[in-house]
Amino acid sequence: MAATAAAFLDGQEITASQCGGCGKEIYGIKGRYSCACGWTNPWWEGHGNLPGADTDPDWPGHAAKP
Repeated sequence: MAATAAAFLDGQEITASQCGGCGKEIYGIKGRYSCACGWTNPWWEGHGNLPGADTDPDWPGHAAKP
């Protein structure tokens, strides 16, 4: 599990931008931002595709099937 988490984190890119709400400099992952003022950029403005639900270890589809 630790190796999987480390591999995931290695693929992340920390990016910076200006908040569209208050103008402060903010940081996000792969072009996706959320500021303390409540502003969030649209998901489609990010760099790269979002991971699918099947990659989430808490996804119900991973539950053991009888």
